[in-house]
Amino acid sequence: SFADIKVDNPVSIINQEMSKQFLHSKSEADKYKFFMKATLLEQMKRDYIHIKQTKALTREQVERQEECLKDLRQLFLQKKERYERLSSLDNMRQNLEDLKKKMAWCLVRYFSASCRSVKSRLRSHETEQAQHQQKISAFKKQLEKLEEESSTLNQEIKDKQQALFKGREEYDKLSMEEKNIQVSLESKLKRKKQLMASRSNRLRRFGNHMPELLESINKAFSQGRFIKKPVGPIGACISLKDPSLAVAVESCLRGLIKSFCCDNYRDEKVLQGLMSSYFPRSNRPQIIVCLFTDRVYNLQGRGVQHPEFLSVLDCLNIENPVITNCLIDMRSIESILIIKENARARKVMQGSRPPKNCREAFTADGDQVYTNRYYTTEREVLAQYLGGDPEAEIRQAVCSKLDQTLKILEKKLEDHQATVQAMKDDLSLREEETQDCEAKAKEICPVRQQVGQSAKSIDAEITRLRQKISTEESSHGDKEQVIREYAEAHSNYKSKSSQLRDLRKFIDRLDHIMIDRQDRYKSMRRSLSVRCKLYFINYMMELKCCGSIMFDHNNETLSISVKPLGQEENNVNDMRSLSGGERSFSTVCFILALWEITESPFRCLDEFDVYMDMHNRNISMNMLVALSEDQHQRQFIFITPQSTSHLPNSSHITIHQLQDPEREAEEEGDVC
Repeated sequence: SFADIKVDNPVSIINQEMSKQFLHSKSEADKYKFFMKATLLEQMKRDYIHIKQTKALTREQVERQEECLKDLRQLFLQKKERYERLSSLDNMRQNLEDLKKKMAWCLVRYFSASCRSVKSRLRSHETEQAQHQQKISAFKKQLEKLEEESSTLNQEIKDKQQALFKGREEYDKLSMEEKNIQVSLESKLKRKKQLMASRSNRLRRFGNHMPELLESINKAFSQGRFIKKPVGPIGACISLKDPSLAVAVESCLRGLIKSFCCDNYRDEKVLQGLMSSYFPRSNRPQIIVCLFTDRVYNLQGRGVQHPEFLSVLDCLNIENPVITNCLIDMRSIESILIIKENARARKVMQGSRPPKNCREAFTADGDQVYTNRYYTTEREVLAQYLGGDPEAEIRQAVCSKLDQTLKILEKKLEDHQATVQAMKDDLSLREEETQDCEAKAKEICPVRQQVGQSAKSIDAEITRLRQKISTEESSHGDKEQVIREYAEAHSNYKSKSSQLRDLRKFIDRLDHIMIDRQDRYKSMRRSLSVRCKLYFINYMMELKCCGSIMFDHNNETLSISVKPLGQEENNVNDMRSLSGGERSFSTVCFILALWEITESPFRCLDEFDVYMDMHNRNISMNMLVALSEDQHQRQFIFITPQSTSHLPNSSHITIHQLQDPEREAEEEGDVC
């Protein structure tokens, strides 16, 4: 109200009935509601809830209006389109005539361009045909030359193989007589130099920088950087007993062929550093760390034994036990068979009784065979590392490729000849169509039109314009009515858009305000709770009593604890265990604390001391009088049936004594 008189505030006016209910109530929730109502926090809470509900209703209304706005916008666009079509109908008719003229000359241009394109492609095919004939002649000459070289190389290979077999026999003979042969130091050094030179050429199969890497390894070993000299690449340390099995063995070993072996991880770290100078990280040979021994593993009972086929281990000549043990560890070569024929490999491995201790098998083509799977190579595989003479293999591959290319070129030549004849026939037909089209275009439009569009796009545009003109002619109504409906739809849409925009801004602003108000509400509730608690403790201490108030805002409860005079320090009771007088006295302190934190121009108490003894009644009355003198800007009204003779004389105190009722009563009614 204007005078800030809150008649329904229980702290401003506590009548006899309300005082009685409050004194007899033992519910902590009722006390909390009393506190919330006295401090107006309850009213604030209800207001905020009402605002949230109103905001939700407003938001729902906005959503409904947005749907309505969509309909208005659709109507506006329809009216706008109809309005704009009024002025565009004549333009569409003129555009249709222009497009017909363009279409006529566009067809002339299309057929002319088509003829030029066919002529150009015809010349290109004739030129390409001549080039193919030249290539075929060159390939035939090259193929004849390579076949002669291949024949010569095959003869040389046979001679070298015979020399190799003879050399091996001589080597075996020399090995048996090794103890009786003495060679001079100079001869050995010369022989070593020759062997290193030939080995370098072979090592480049494993990488262009492989000879340089081995030279760096030898140098590092001589400098004492390795504990034991690394061995590798593995492919250079093995040889095939049967060269025809090169593809099978390479398919089995794969990346291991270029790998190196180290005795320990320290040597492996040094070797990694040397490799980084010659190979990128993504293409660096693998390093396998395994203990170097002088003996090959005992494979008794482990390896595969087949009466017809050999294992990978049996197909290889390996002098270094370290390499043998490494391949056994990494690839189990003692358990892998080499079976040249594909069909035979399937029958052996996938039959009812596969070989004992056999994990898999490889064919001469590099196919991989398991007991329940078969992996075929997608293309022809050539031996890269373990094959024979690389030059002979390369020449053989080139011959095969040239032969295939020759067949392809001959087939292309036949196709080109057929294409050229078909294009000549097509050219004659197109020239006739061009002449007919040009004659018709001159009839439609004698002046030649410069057209930048295609015939297809112009035809589509003509069809679209015809349909649109027909639709417009049938749908147009009164012009004034169309203009009036357009203006009305535009006004309604603009007005509704503005209203919704204002409502959205209002809701957004209200969201921010409510967040701020909620924070302030919680802060005020916390502040009022603390102040009420402190004032209550202070008033209880003035009476040399101990008391406390506990607020639980989550559960909305308020509990008052009091230690009456003469009890133990830790013997604190809540109000439910107090006598009527003690409860009235503590309630007065609670009301005084609420008075301290609330605003009102007057306070009124009715029979607040009805359950107090004389001592507590006098103390309570003195406290109330002292408070009224401190807050002389407010008016305090206390109604009591007890005597007021003990009150001091003061200009601030006015006592109104009422007449006794007609019934005989022992109490006197005083008003102060």
